[in-house]
Amino acid sequence: DTRDAETMSKAINALQKMITSDDKVGEALVPYYRQILPVFNLYKGRNRNLGDGIDYAQRKRQNMGDLIEETLALMEQYGGEDAFINIKYMIPTFQSVSN
Repeated sequence: DTRDAETMSKAINALQKMITSDDKVGEALVPYYRQILPVFNLYKGRNRNLGDGIDYAQRKRQNMGDLIEETLALMEQYGGEDAFINIKYMIPTFQSVSN
């Protein structure tokens, strides 16, 4: 359980690579959603509102809100039939991307 944004973004990027590396990895992670997702829920709404400004963190893939949305979509896509219900249980505001 970390609150350091740089560490979190690196861990989330690694998790995304792991999920997409093999079809079975996503399904194997489903039992661990209860450990992973509460931390995601803390950062889910952290998108920077810059108005007309440019967010250079997008290029570095460090915008926490976007990274978490992407990762949740991957977890749902690769996690099998139980993935959505588990994600929705831990993050009630999650909207399915597969509809």
